[in-house]
Amino acid sequence: MGNGAYVPAGGATRASGTQWFTKCLIVGCGCHKDLCSPALAADVRCCCFEMGMSVDPDRCRATDQLCIARAGVKVAPAVVEVSNPLWDNHELIVVCEKQVC
Repeated sequence: MGNGAYVPAGGATRASGTQWFTKCLIVGCGCHKDLCSPALAADVRCCCFEMGMSVDPDRCRATDQLCIARAGVKVAPAVVEVSNPLWDNHELIVVCEKQVC
């Protein structure tokens, strides 16, 4: 990723540019200045496959932020989304792009 490629986890997993950066052939490591922001992050990019995830305690500083949740997946033309109705309640029932309630 030294060529400036996009890093899905927001750059938290990029070792180059961190303190004590060390690299041997294909494996690099370093120490990031932010200890727990994010606490855990991972990303994979290989040809046309890309995946990223992170666990960031900074996004849960207020109690109302604990309700923000969603997941989504796309397979060919079909897209499925799951959201929290307590937080995302502006569209509870929608049929063929028309809001029912």
